[in-house]
Amino acid sequence: MKVGYARVSSSGQNLQSQIESLQAIGCEKIFQEKVSGRQYDNREQLQEAIDFVRSGDTFVVTRLDRCSRSVKDLHQIIETLNSKEVDFKATQQELDTSSSSGRLMIGLLSIVSAFETDLRAERQAEGISSALKRGVKFGAKSKFDEERTIQAIDMQSRGITNQEIADGFGIGRSTLLRYIKQYKNQEN
Repeated sequence: MKVGYARVSSSGQNLQSQIESLQAIGCEKIFQEKVSGRQYDNREQLQEAIDFVRSGDTFVVTRLDRCSRSVKDLHQIIETLNSKEVDFKATQQELDTSSSSGRLMIGLLSIVSAFETDLRAERQAEGISSALKRGVKFGAKSKFDEERTIQAIDMQSRGITNQEIADGFGIGRSTLLRYIKQYKNQEN
């Protein structure tokens, strides 16, 4: 069975030409939706289509970008279809995983996807390194500072328990003791 999937990005766009193309090549069931293709997991009709197909079926789109805007997501979709023994076909790009050249193209797409992921990780690491050199601090802002540490030490000297002090500042007892220890080590 040929199962079609048609998608446009917004409600103002028309699905009719995709539906006609899918019907013309023999799709017996066509899933359709008007939603952005940026994220794989926010498309209910795509999920339903993938759940619907069975071994021996062909999942058909008119163009790759109707199925996915991301090589990574496209690869994930095709991997899911492969695990169900379902072929994938994009009619306008002549990509068909039932042929050896179609499987080669999918292999190349997966390599491109891995390359994109590696490049993104490298750019992120470079950005973090650059930011650290400029003094940018990452993570949540510390709940406890030097002024509060001095207040906590003063409270200890007045007989208030460490747990009561920590509770008053909204931090854990071990965190309080760590800050006090660090402060005292700096003073020495």
